[in-house]
Amino acid sequence: MNMHMERWIKEAVLEIEGEFTAKTILTKIVEKRGTSPYIGSVTGIGWLLGKLDNVEQIGKGHSSKTYRRIKK
Repeated sequence: MNMHMERWIKEAVLEIEGEFTAKTILTKIVEKRGTSPYIGSVTGIGWLLGKLDNVEQIGKGHSSKTYRRIKK
């Protein structure tokens, strides 16, 4: 994961209200930035979401995990 994608994920998390998945974040980034060689996969996005302090995982599914932002 490169620093551009990490920054875009963090920005997208701050813009989204309520629950979201890694796919939601990816869609938001593509809508805002368009396609780019820096765009990663939902697997990489999910990995970073698990590491962020302002995001908590609220649901575990077989195919996708649900997250929400913690307001500090």
